[in-house]
Amino acid sequence: MISEEETLVFFDLETTGLDTSRCDIVQLSAISGTQVFSVYLLPRCCITEGASQVTGLWVDGSTLMLRERPVQTVPHQQALTGFIRFLQNQTFGRPILVGHNSRRFDWPILRRVLEEFGLLQEFRSCVSECVDTLSLSREMFRNALQKFSQPFLVQHFLQQEYRAHDASEDVRTLQELYRVWRPSLELRDNHTFRL
Repeated sequence: MISEEETLVFFDLETTGLDTSRCDIVQLSAISGTQVFSVYLLPRCCITEGASQVTGLWVDGSTLMLRERPVQTVPHQQALTGFIRFLQNQTFGRPILVGHNSRRFDWPILRRVLEEFGLLQEFRSCVSECVDTLSLSREMFRNALQKFSQPFLVQHFLQQEYRAHDASEDVRTLQELYRVWRPSLELRDNHTFRL
């Protein structure tokens, strides 16, 4: 059960592909108010052509590239522990993670990678639950909209273009969407799941 005092942290992953059982994280971002966490990771497997086309991320030797420029990466262990430290921010309490399609996509990948590095229990100890805004938006706007992708929702509700599939932009715009929607606690609870 979510209360009004709990902190929402919007998060997103960009990955090497769509197979949640084996793809790797290449970008991990989160935002809560004005506090931002965002890192790039050098993937441990190949980025699929489809994922590269969508995100603009690709690997040249041992360098992660975003379109034509190299981006600084951090090792997986450092990225994950950094994310946990961000979530342990004292002003957050035990935050609630909010993600678009997070139940079916982001969370299974994040859980698997956290388990690989022995960090799942520590992660769970600092996060209370997760809200999936894809299912939330489908319930809230089922009679008004036919599409529920985040780029469509951003265009519809915020009337703005943004760099979709850049995790830092995705979390920023998701936070803005959520503020516009202002879902009731009861509705939000319907789309909350335990990690």
